[in-house]
Amino acid sequence: MIRKLIITVFAFLCAVPALPHTTQLVPGQGHPALHLMNDSEFAIFLKRLDTDVLRSQAQLKKMDVKSLNLGVQENEELARSYNRCLQSLDNTREEIQKLSQKQTLKLDLFLLIDLNELARNVDALDQDLMNPATVGESSGAQKSLGYAREVLTIDEELATDISTFQHHFLAFAGVIDATLDAADHDASQPLTQK
Repeated sequence: MIRKLIITVFAFLCAVPALPHTTQLVPGQGHPALHLMNDSEFAIFLKRLDTDVLRSQAQLKKMDVKSLNLGVQENEELARSYNRCLQSLDNTREEIQKLSQKQTLKLDLFLLIDLNELARNVDALDQDLMNPATVGESSGAQKSLGYAREVLTIDEELATDISTFQHHFLAFAGVIDATLDAADHDASQPLTQK
């Protein structure tokens, strides 16, 4: 289990995009963009994230993708994509609720995974709604493009929250890593030097 968690964290760290600015780091300090939220900031962030996810869920549920009058295959693909988004929103809300009770690196990682999955699913739904087969000659072309705009708005709102949480997660992991390094250093010193 721990091995899988380490592999997952390593894979995530490799997948995190490079930060857009090239400021010089002061030795001994973390990256200036990384911010470890204190307990009250984190509680406020989780409430805001939950509100944003709930609002996104409500927006998606208002969409009647079945009314787009597409071909059978396009209808099935769009329905799968739409349902994956709704499921991702449910999963994200569930992880937010768990994290609201107690913050641990493991729960942070699970929320980060759910947020990244949600972002991928929202992107996929947006692409499906803008697919030429979806928009094509159908009478629902305007409706499909309108839905795509709404999904793009959801994606933009969630992107800010995801970025904020990624920075918090990396800062939190850095603090834990530094604490473990300090503990290892203290344990390796002979008892006579203490």
